[in-house]
Amino acid sequence: MSLTIDLSGQHAVVTGASRGIGRAIARTLAAAGAHVTILDRSDALRTDGNSTSDVIRSAGGSAESRQLDISCSAEVDRVLDELAATRGIDILVNNAGTLVAGSATETSDDTWRSIFSVNVDGTFYCSRAALRHMTTQGRGKIVNVTSVSGVKASQGFAAYCAAKGALISLSRQLGIDYAAQGINVNAIAPGFTDTEMTSLYDHAVRRALERQTPNGRWATPQHIADVAAFLVSPLSAHMCGEVVTVDGGWSFGTPLILDHE
Repeated sequence: MSLTIDLSGQHAVVTGASRGIGRAIARTLAAAGAHVTILDRSDALRTDGNSTSDVIRSAGGSAESRQLDISCSAEVDRVLDELAATRGIDILVNNAGTLVAGSATETSDDTWRSIFSVNVDGTFYCSRAALRHMTTQGRGKIVNVTSVSGVKASQGFAAYCAAKGALISLSRQLGIDYAAQGINVNAIAPGFTDTEMTSLYDHAVRRALERQTPNGRWATPQHIADVAAFLVSPLSAHMCGEVVTVDGGWSFGTPLILDHE
């Protein structure tokens, strides 16, 4: 049996793929042979030749970018229906997310709602729309990108942790609800990853977090993309509702750190 991941002839839809983890996932799936559609608020608007779809095509892959606000249910239905009618939907990666710091008393109603509207509502809308087509064709792969912050609380990130925790529960529920219909729904929980989103941590905080990570470093977006490629491939055929943690061991145990004077 070959362990090569070959997605030739498949259509992969990736949300929030203009940068960071989403861009790495889109490029990796395209390199495996999939046609990739990027759904993002900004990627399709880029005119500098450096959109994710531009980068994929420059490397010899097949991709397109469509503008979409995933927090709008009607727009999600319209765009995914159009994509399903033209190419079908074999793979959906719900990567789009937003991060705002703040304890409960520091979090306004608008901030709470905005965090949930993208991280949870948008993932639900995209999954629901894709599942309508996947159930008809009797197969499909959905991967939700959540966070270790949905498993292990992070001080000062009330809305973000709550939203990512809800996303984990949603992934598990979809996983068991649609397994019998040939659809695999799973999730990835990245730990600290070197992206623009995590640039809010200053050098001292980042170094402390690296020292608390058993393998001593943060993930790169490619580390997450490699796991996503596995989860959308036939290699994960018997996985349903799983949450795969990719954090260098950070959430499972903090190494003993001794100060040397």
